[in-house]
Amino acid sequence: MFRKLTLRLKFYISFLRKGRSYADFFTSNTYKIYLNHSKIIHFRDGCPVFSLSTPALFSNAAANFMARNFYKNITGRTNHNLMSLAITEKCNASCEHCSFHTKDLNEKKNPLKKQEYFKIIKDAQEAGVTVINIVGGEPLLNPDIFEIISSVDKNLSTAILFTNGYYLSQNAKKLKNSGLDGVYVSIDSAKAKKHDKFRKIDNLFEKAMEGIESAKKTGLTVGISSCVTPKSFKNGELHGIVELAKKKGVHEVLVFGANPSGKYAERQDLADDHVFIDELIEFSNKYNKSYDYPGILIYGYTSSHRSIGCSGGVNYFYINPFGEVCPCDFNHAVFGNVRETPLYEILEKMRLIFKHTKYGGCRLKDKKIINDKYISKDKFNKINI
Repeated sequence: MFRKLTLRLKFYISFLRKGRSYADFFTSNTYKIYLNHSKIIHFRDGCPVFSLSTPALFSNAAANFMARNFYKNITGRTNHNLMSLAITEKCNASCEHCSFHTKDLNEKKNPLKKQEYFKIIKDAQEAGVTVINIVGGEPLLNPDIFEIISSVDKNLSTAILFTNGYYLSQNAKKLKNSGLDGVYVSIDSAKAKKHDKFRKIDNLFEKAMEGIESAKKTGLTVGISSCVTPKSFKNGELHGIVELAKKKGVHEVLVFGANPSGKYAERQDLADDHVFIDELIEFSNKYNKSYDYPGILIYGYTSSHRSIGCSGGVNYFYINPFGEVCPCDFNHAVFGNVRETPLYEILEKMRLIFKHTKYGGCRLKDKKIINDKYISKDKFNKINI
């Protein structure tokens, strides 16, 4: 009995001495593995934010994420924790690299209605989704956006908006009041004229900068989302964007290596880009070590062996404005339509096909499997299973 009490006492003493440093290291290492950094980029509603791509630590959504992953380990099943939900096919820009632009985009389809979006969000949260990305098109062109965001149960999920920023300034406060947590504004060059030319809309850069300032004032976590090619990176575009983000007080820069999808579907030079991804990661390291700069999240890092791998169809899925469910925003293989099949059944189909995340980068960029029947680059193509 005395030995038992002695050991328990030693445990409590060890906990008091080591517990805090252990918890600090666990938290730091968890984010380091996922993001390639562990710095706090913002405090939102009193909770530390490490990335817009994760629920704020100590928030109810973060607790739900951890609970869902606890049961994932018990069941041995993957959990679809992130959903990109396109709420409109309409857009006021015509970007050179648009992944949503597909060969069948002009076919007559019936867009989802407001009530259908409410049901999708409810069904997704019941299936374990803890991060909901609101995308388009340009999502602020949907007048129902505020009600759609309000329908997200904030005890279960964090809500993030992807926008080109043109309509952000006048809507920032209403978005925050609707329950939005953060916003990514798409910027492809720190030079206004070059950015506007790339996206084919005048004054977009200026409008986006105004939107960033307005969003920050409301307390939203604000990020810049940027798509880079090896050529634009070599020309210093990403360096300019990071410096712009620092100047504007942006919290995060999310960097996508351009995908051979949508308007770039025939760009096979963008496949097997491991050297380029390594360069992007090396570029980001020096900024992620400094609290003077925003967090830099390289998407190619998270989809590599260093982090979680390509999670399309496994932990992540996309629903287009017509209810079609795909593995991600870039892979347009359609596994079902929520108007015809319950969402959980469609997710189960993807779970059985993809099984686990893929190390070695994005499936869409892997020439060994790029012609697989479960991959579609240039149109929303229904998969027969």
